[in-house]
Amino acid sequence: MKKAYLVLLLITISCSNQMKNNLPIDVKLESRIKGKQINVAHLKPMNKKLNEAVLFIHGASFPSELASGFRMNGVSWMDNLASTGYDVYSLDFLGYGKSDRYDYMSDKIEKNKQKGVGKEVVQDIDIAINYILNELNIAKVHLIGHSWGATVSGHYATLFPEKINKLILFAPFIQRNGSTDWHKTDELYKDLTPAERVEQFIRQIPKEQDLTLAKEVLVEWKNKWLESDPTSKTRSPFSIRYPRAWEIDLYNCWNGNCFFDVSKIENSTLLIRGEWDTAFSFEDAEKLFMQLENATSKRYVVIDKSTHVLHLEKNRFALYDEVKLFLKSK
Repeated sequence: MKKAYLVLLLITISCSNQMKNNLPIDVKLESRIKGKQINVAHLKPMNKKLNEAVLFIHGASFPSELASGFRMNGVSWMDNLASTGYDVYSLDFLGYGKSDRYDYMSDKIEKNKQKGVGKEVVQDIDIAINYILNELNIAKVHLIGHSWGATVSGHYATLFPEKINKLILFAPFIQRNGSTDWHKTDELYKDLTPAERVEQFIRQIPKEQDLTLAKEVLVEWKNKWLESDPTSKTRSPFSIRYPRAWEIDLYNCWNGNCFFDVSKIENSTLLIRGEWDTAFSFEDAEKLFMQLENATSKRYVVIDKSTHVLHLEKNRFALYDEVKLFLKSK
């Protein structure tokens, strides 16, 4: 028994070291806005190659390096899929991570007047996907989006179904027909400290439950998020600045005017959420699943004891496994 355990331990250490040495390659692409570049990170497959690609689309407040690319216990979600044989890519929208910032984020006059709402940034997803298709010489890409990024990914799939193989919608927001008790924002960007953002994560956990976040989120994630914004230390307190256009989309969707029409999705779709997620509630998920009437196939999964940021929590491996199972299914 001890010998078998030792062998397993050595294999685990070896795989962890391989992942550490397999770093993403950053590629700069001309964005939809002339003179602005988006960053696409590429993590090459380990050991075997499936000749299939996955593109991650991040959510509203933090970039890919802090989402699909963030390593906890030495392994990120990108690592997990690359170890299975996929070419794994992640996109940073303008205003986030390693992509250029909008002029308005430095209080400059914005010439093109684009704020970065879903109908606009979907063009940058298309630029990234066209690059991947050409670079790998493949026909289609699997698309994984989280939160606002899932809403935009779903919209993209309705526009270009022929470029997408399978679609994973991880906690998107969708149309609600009521009205909100808050108004649409007029502000173009938001400044937030890492401590404030992590406190927002914690508030999503029911009071009687234990902390669900991975331990790395409490310190390392905070530091890396601060480092992701080159202007973060020019403000007091140190803070990350990111666009607020996603709030315009959220307001419109939750007031019956969503740009994303679920019924137009044709691709095989996995809908996945955390049990305690209120931004993408049980009612939202049930409604969305029913509206996927034109999808080739559809699957709905709930991961227990998790929130809207499940990919940063202790139960993230259940998320990883469900996504891999879906991607491998016929």
